[in-house]
Amino acid sequence: MIQAGQLRKHRSFAIRIVILLAGVAFIAYTEVLERFDFILYDKIATLQQYPQDPDVVIVAIDDESFKTLGRWPWSRGVHAELINRLRSIDNQAVALDLLFSEPQDSDPYADHLLAYAIAEHGNVILPVAPVFDADTQLLTLVQPLPLFTQQAVLGHVDVELDSDGVARRVFLSAGINAPAWPALGLALTNPAAAKAIYQLQNPVAVPEQPEHWVRAQQALIPYAGEPGSFRRISYARVLFDDEALASLRNKTVIVGMTAAGMGTRFATPVSPLNHQLMTGVEWHANVFSMLATGRIIHPAPAAITAAIAVFWVSAILVIIAWTGKNLTIPLLLALMIAGLFLCGLILALNRIWIPPGAALLGTLSLYPLWNWRRINEFLRTFWIDKTHSNAALESIGDGVIITDAFDHVIYINKGAETILRTQLKQIKGKLLTEILGLDNQNNGSSANPAGKDILDGGLHKPGMVECVLKTAQGNERTVRITRNQLFDDQKAMMGSVIAMTDITDRIELAQQVAHQQSHDALTKLPNRSRLLAQFDSLIQTIPNTGKNITVFFVTLDNFKKINDAMGHHAGDKLLKLVSSRLFDIVGAEVILARWGGDEFVLLFNRLEKENSAPEMAQRILDTIRQQFEIDGFEVFVSVSIGVSFYPEVGLTGETVLERAGTAMYRVKKDGGNHFGFYSAESSVVWTRDQLELERELRAAIKNDELQVLFQPIVNAQSHHIARIEALVRWLHPKRGYLSPSEFLPLAEDIGQIEQLGEIVLKTSCAAAYNLLQLGYPVNVSVNVNPRQLLNKNFPQTIVQVLHDTGLPAKSLILEITESAIVNDMERVSKVLEEIKRLDILIALDDFGTGYSSLTLLRELPIDILKIDKSFVRTLDQNRNDLKIVQAIIGLGKNLGLTVIAEGVETERQVKLLLQHACYFHQGYYFSRPIPYEALYNLMQHKLLR
Repeated sequence: MIQAGQLRKHRSFAIRIVILLAGVAFIAYTEVLERFDFILYDKIATLQQYPQDPDVVIVAIDDESFKTLGRWPWSRGVHAELINRLRSIDNQAVALDLLFSEPQDSDPYADHLLAYAIAEHGNVILPVAPVFDADTQLLTLVQPLPLFTQQAVLGHVDVELDSDGVARRVFLSAGINAPAWPALGLALTNPAAAKAIYQLQNPVAVPEQPEHWVRAQQALIPYAGEPGSFRRISYARVLFDDEALASLRNKTVIVGMTAAGMGTRFATPVSPLNHQLMTGVEWHANVFSMLATGRIIHPAPAAITAAIAVFWVSAILVIIAWTGKNLTIPLLLALMIAGLFLCGLILALNRIWIPPGAALLGTLSLYPLWNWRRINEFLRTFWIDKTHSNAALESIGDGVIITDAFDHVIYINKGAETILRTQLKQIKGKLLTEILGLDNQNNGSSANPAGKDILDGGLHKPGMVECVLKTAQGNERTVRITRNQLFDDQKAMMGSVIAMTDITDRIELAQQVAHQQSHDALTKLPNRSRLLAQFDSLIQTIPNTGKNITVFFVTLDNFKKINDAMGHHAGDKLLKLVSSRLFDIVGAEVILARWGGDEFVLLFNRLEKENSAPEMAQRILDTIRQQFEIDGFEVFVSVSIGVSFYPEVGLTGETVLERAGTAMYRVKKDGGNHFGFYSAESSVVWTRDQLELERELRAAIKNDELQVLFQPIVNAQSHHIARIEALVRWLHPKRGYLSPSEFLPLAEDIGQIEQLGEIVLKTSCAAAYNLLQLGYPVNVSVNVNPRQLLNKNFPQTIVQVLHDTGLPAKSLILEITESAIVNDMERVSKVLEEIKRLDILIALDDFGTGYSSLTLLRELPIDILKIDKSFVRTLDQNRNDLKIVQAIIGLGKNLGLTVIAEGVETERQVKLLLQHACYFHQGYYFSRPIPYEALYNLMQHKLLR
């Protein structure tokens, strides 16, 4: 009998060992203790210090750059200049942590400049990123424009956050359904190899459904130091400071956002060192440094981790059984410390991370396994003697509730009494769900279904939940509840232990912090970032409805006088009073925010431009104009208001706000105490230099100092000059030759464009008449400004010029652009019909770059199409441009129109155009714009090239 008992005892112990080892393997393989392993990894990894990598430099888009280069986004021509400057010092590789996925409509040539700079450099890395649309459930890849992807090296910028929100790892390759893209840092280490991988894998068709973001080649990042460890140079300094540029020689450069409030930031294991989040660009710098220096850390696969954990626990069991020693607490601690030391040693020497959580838990579990009988006796004695309350439970702030097997409360500690606002004697013996207020809900349904599941239906399963409870006094408290069941050695349930943590204050604090981050501390109004988010949300509510959003940009006039006279505390009080009045005027339905300083913004989505907007602006003016009382003094202020409309003046919230601000500054400049609407004229910001340039331009027009040059339009078959185009230039006494783009907008703003246009027309017609008299009959093309075209007296002006110069009307060609037409098609059509009756030819310039080209050909009396030079410039390099040019030539031929190609610069372009039956060419290949005398000499030779 004794041997049978011993056998049962050994068999029971062996079963428990097998269960323990299986549990250790399961925990290690399923990474249940992932967060605990993260904590250990962070502590161990930060013990090892790495020297600063001097070969990596971050070019920071910081606050200094914004002060120098202006508001973001900058023109892509600025980025092109940065790349060109880096190329000038033989930079080997540069990464731009910036997404260029949309064309830059405000500067159409900037994209081409950037693409050219990328191509010339050869090793520019641009990011691609996955975007998941929660509404459509679709995964898409945000890539740079095709214009850039043809020349750049691409790398993904997907940053994997662990379950605790910390960025510890990087996946060196990732992609949709297949890991086709190298990480940005990996692409930076070897751009040529990265580009080869992209070119090899990109043509493979990706199935339409389903789409998943697939990651591969996982690695842990050994961060070089706390955030800010890498050397940084301001973007603006690199652009303008040659010494700063020279310091980047032989360095690897990563360009990214570091300015406050902009760009993405991540928590990392080293963030606690200086209590700062790490910017995305510095994260990429750490990845590159890791790869370049060979410091990459490889996490052990889950299966290997499980095997090592089982081996570790088994080895301890064997050693203890062989030596015959008892497993004491000091020995247990020593074994756990040894396990941690081995993990750290393997990490330091072999750069392999083996998560020790499961092995440590298994080691810890050996104590109750080895001392099971003593622990079992202790628990039984504990329940028999009803020693439920002890000093440890009473000393902690969290609440603890103990129930019996039937879920009746038998004990609560002081913490639970404080949370529930009750005492043990009042609830002892009651059901747990009853005292927590989860059994009597309105309409028979629980307000906390998750909580009721855990506290009522889940008696046999441990779990944790956050829910809102009602106390005995009727107050609501937010608590985190954890429940664990207690079993005896026969696996019979003895009761449950419920731990409650009152997190009401923590949640309220988090809400306050979130509110403070999005609201102005002084006025309690939404701040600038919150306003932009609200504007974007408002835009989403009115697509294709025909409605508009009205923006009021309000600023106080002479606010500085209040601060100077009464102190900044008085200025703060005034701002709070003004914000209160504005809120009283517009109510809660209108978005009211503080932009900064003494500036406020209001967003309306129910105001009409013609009626309600002016009335509301006047109402604000009248209300703010009334007296304020501050510290016993009567204070009077006025405001300046700029008004703009979405989508009339812009298609983004930032653009519309910026233009409302422009209108406001114009009102303020004109004396304030008024409101004004945004217009093209109000967008001009005058400086002393511009005022001086205006004076000089007026004098140049008055004194006939502008020079008209002529560029031949050649019949490429015969190389004869068939036509000439008149182009105006200004030889400034100090600035040298100025192109039309440098003074024509100014002429428009000051109302001199029509006078200037008449001078060019008269000079051009006189030159053409002189050539006709000398036996060289050519047609002269003159560009017409939109304001000239919309002037009802323009046809009479043309008649008078033809009469004065003697030039036949059939020798004159007027060139118009699509932008001059689309704003008022009906009026322009009437003017062109009247001009056409004079036997004057009409040419449509820059064809193909506008939005209504085909409509114009159908509605207007066009004789000549001029293919825009942007298509001709890359005709022999871009098949798409060649197809577009071929289509325009075919379109013109079918409509019976003459087609002229602009911007012809190479013999190859000439041959391609001739092959597709385009015979009239204009460009530097034949001649630059030249004065009349040089043109006459050229005409005498009759042939070009």
